[in-house]
Amino acid sequence: MVITFDTPVLRLIDGPQWTVMFWRASLLSISVLAWWLLMKILKKPAAPLVNGKSGLAIILLYAGGNITFITAVFNTTIANVVFILALTPLFAALMSFIWFRENLRPATWLALVSALFGVGVIVWSGLNTASMLGDMMAAATALTMAAAFTITRRTGKDMSMSPVLVGAITAPIALFASGAIAVGGASLALEPQQWGWMLLNGVVIMPLSYSLLALGPRYITAAEVALFLLLETALAPIWVWLAVGEKVTAATLIGGAIILTTLMVHSFYRLRQRRRFK
Repeated sequence: MVITFDTPVLRLIDGPQWTVMFWRASLLSISVLAWWLLMKILKKPAAPLVNGKSGLAIILLYAGGNITFITAVFNTTIANVVFILALTPLFAALMSFIWFRENLRPATWLALVSALFGVGVIVWSGLNTASMLGDMMAAATALTMAAAFTITRRTGKDMSMSPVLVGAITAPIALFASGAIAVGGASLALEPQQWGWMLLNGVVIMPLSYSLLALGPRYITAAEVALFLLLETALAPIWVWLAVGEKVTAATLIGGAIILTTLMVHSFYRLRQRRRFK
C-alpha cells in the first residue's frame, strides 16, 4: 500500500499545516489531471472525473478525509493517527452490513479480529493522548474513508480519477485557511529542501494512493480494502523511525508482525478461493 509512506513524508516536509495541505492537494490534482489528459490524447479508456452522484459523494468524502487527516497529523502523534485509522475496516464492515446488508465471509471477520488484536498489542504499550482535536480528526478520517469504500463497493463504478477534484476542493480551503490571500501568497513558500519531499508526496504517493484506494472496492469488499489500511499501523512507525529517528518499541514490532501475517494469510486464502470457483 503506497499510502503507508504518506505519514513519514509529511513529517519530513516539516512545513506549516495549511501550506503543506495546499501544495499536497494542488500537486495531487495536477498529477492525476495530467494522466487523465494523456489517456484522452492517446485515446485510451479513462474514468470520468465525476462518475455520477455516487462519484460526487466519493469526491466530497475523500476531500473531507484529506483535510481531517492533515489536521490529525499536525495535532497529535503519528502513533495516535495510525492506531485510530486502524478502526477503518471495522467501520467499513459495519457500514456495509447496516446500509447494504452485505454479508462478510467468516474469514474476513476473523482477519478483522486478528488484525485489530495486533493493533491492540501496539496500543497496549502506551497510546499517547496528545491532542483531543487530532484524535477526533483521525477518527473522522477513518469514518470518511470507510464510507467512501462502502459506496464505491456498492456502485461498482471506476472512481480512480476522483483525486483530481479532491485536490481542487481541498487546495482553496487550505489557501483560505492559511491566510495566503491576505499576505500575497508569502505563507505558501517552502524551503528548497522541502520541495523534494513535497513533490514525492504530491506527484507520486498521493495520486497512487487515492487511485488505488478508489479502484480496490470494485474487486473486493469495502472491509477487505480497509483491512489493507492496517498496513499503515504496522509500517508507519517503522518508516517514521527510519526517516526521522522515532523509536520503535517491541510491542510495535510484535503487533505489526501480527497485522502483516494476518493480511498475508487472508490474501492467500482469498486467492485460493477465487481460483477454486473459476
